[in-house]
Amino acid sequence: MASLDGAGRVIHIGSFSKTISPTLRLGFAVVPAALVPRFAEAVMCLAPAPGPAVQTATAEFMRDGHYLRHLRRMKRVYASRSAALHATLQAMDYPVRPAGLGVLLWLPEGARDSVIAREALAFGLAPSPLSTWFSPADPQRPGLLLGVARASEERLAAACERLQQLIRQYSLETGSRKGHSVYQ
Repeated sequence: MASLDGAGRVIHIGSFSKTISPTLRLGFAVVPAALVPRFAEAVMCLAPAPGPAVQTATAEFMRDGHYLRHLRRMKRVYASRSAALHATLQAMDYPVRPAGLGVLLWLPEGARDSVIAREALAFGLAPSPLSTWFSPADPQRPGLLLGVARASEERLAAACERLQQLIRQYSLETGSRKGHSVYQ
């Protein structure tokens, strides 16, 4: 977008929390040159930046090409985890689709996705319920967003089995929906 911006209005803000580590607490902003003084002023009102050693080490990590290699490697790891989770849930006959660093799992009508997500935490799973993202005026569709960043391929089958038990336990519907079985 920035390369298409002839008016200098595109601002890119990000952090290294998800790509390197949240413990860095290091972010960045790429702003048009005309806005640098205003952004520098705004930064002074925020929490103090990490020390110069962290900033220098991150800059060297990037300059030496380690960051790009790290991103490429993690992209392969996450793609593998996502494909494995997707295949496991599809084999259980759940309607799923890839969603960035996660898999979107639609639940049967009447499933209590918030309760399922809360109960799943006790078993090392951390799905996010989708119903909380819908407007109160619109019908809510139950579902879960399952992240793959911390997923273990070795424990995937057991985690999906446990998730299936929770879905069965906290769903009102039994049987099939739209011609697809929602339970094994």
